Amino acid sequence: MTIWDNIYKNYQKGGEAWATLSEEIHPLFKQFLSQSNFELKHVLDIGCGTGKYLKILQAGGFKTDGIDSSETAVEMTKKILSNDSIIICVNMFELDIPKDKYDLVISISTIHHGTKEQVQNLINRIYEAIVENGKIFITVPDFESSKKWNTFKDHEEIAEGTFAPLSGPEKGLPHSFFTKDETQKLFSKFRDVNLELDEIGRWVAQASK
Repeated sequence: MTIWDNIYKNYQKGGEAWATLSEEIHPLFKQFLSQSNFELKHVLDIGCGTGKYLKILQAGGFKTDGIDSSETAVEMTKKILSNDSIIICVNMFELDIPKDKYDLVISISTIHHGTKEQVQNLINRIYEAIVENGKIFITVPDFESSKKWNTFKDHEEIAEGTFAPLSGPEKGLPHSFFTKDETQKLFSKFRDVNLELDEIGRWVAQASK
């Protein structure tokens, strides 16, 4: 059982809505959708959680695929989507993503749960998975926010810019934090990259291929 599966199981039992579980749809995402056009309308959500983003996209005519490291989260997502959605439990860093399949890939508060090398490799594979003119909406935490998170008062650095809390629900789980320059480098293959720092200290990357 993964760390996040424990978190989701506890949440199902009435426990704390840890991290972004209680968060509403990001206001920048709503704006992003209203200003974008998609020909395929085929989305992949990396870290789909409870499925709330995919539910909105499905209602807008998208074919919805999603992954999560929690089997519990996968089942929660499947329950609110139609049967033709492909939702699987898998480690995102081990996922074999087909090339040129999606015109939208999203990932909210997820892909930073690894080393910076793992995150960059995944971003590169996301680029390959998107068709020409496809788009991304992805968040990663700002480096400064690592100094403010309550869960990181007690932590260890396991690689440069990558930390793991020593207590709490995410104990031992790697978290990478990025400066603005590092975030720009992460998405340097993309064009029309727009980075905005949100109110809780995440870089929100919107870009096209």
